[in-house]
Amino acid sequence: MNLILHVEPEDIYKVVGRNIRRRREALKQTQAHVAVVAGISRASVANIEAGRQQVLVHHLYGIASALSCEPSEFLPTLEDFLHEDNVSELPLPGGLTKQQQQDVLRVLSSALTEQEPDNIKSDS
Repeated sequence: MNLILHVEPEDIYKVVGRNIRRRREALKQTQAHVAVVAGISRASVANIEAGRQQVLVHHLYGIASALSCEPSEFLPTLEDFLHEDNVSELPLPGGLTKQQQQDVLRVLSSALTEQEPDNIKSDS
């Protein structure tokens, strides 16, 4: 099954920023602390967390270091974008409520993340 997603770049940065903010708050760290360790300004940390500023890859590593995690923990997953506003050409039955549509998309997301990609072949 091919699922076609349309994700705007700014949506990606919003999720990255949200994930950074959640991690920082969970560790009870300040934006100033993250900024010093990452080598960026506190205003940049605030803007990245708000999704207003694109984070450079080397800054992502600095932020991850400040928050004692891997940079990949901040990256969006497929599930972050599976909702009716950005899924196109998905044949859902008519008459579903928004909640039912979201439930179907959640199940599809789980199934897609458990599947082996088409371009990888097993040795068996």
